[in-house]
Amino acid sequence: MASYVDIMALTQISFTQPSATSSTTSQPSQSLPPDLSLPQPQIFDILPALHELLSRIDHSTPLNSDSDAALYTDLPPLEPKELPTEVLQIKAKTRKALRELEKLPDMERSVEEQEEEIRELEGRIRRQRDMVRRLGEMARGVDGGGRGG
Repeated sequence: MASYVDIMALTQISFTQPSATSSTTSQPSQSLPPDLSLPQPQIFDILPALHELLSRIDHSTPLNSDSDAALYTDLPPLEPKELPTEVLQIKAKTRKALRELEKLPDMERSVEEQEEEIRELEGRIRRQRDMVRRLGEMARGVDGGGRGG
């Protein structure tokens, strides 16, 4: 039969402390800020503009099919000297998208660091579930033993 001391000993396992295998160089993020707003998806949609630009470069090359040219028939073909000016718009959009990505939390962390944190958190969840299961078993044992059985 489980005693109150046994139950208290089990509850000493911390639900909030990171595991002992946590890396000191990679601190997991505590939580996302409540006011985290994600950037609009349109910021990252540079492929249509890039496709349009590439389809306008030279319609006489074998790289462009008739269907590509038909998508942008109202746009004049680009001369090579016009290309740098047209590319500036796409570069500006790409830089804006990169700035938005840099604002997101944990962007400086590598995939390996994030995978390590996931493994640690999964282990913590397993330990917490095990502790809850054991506490439930102990509570059932205390309730069953105290009914005059």
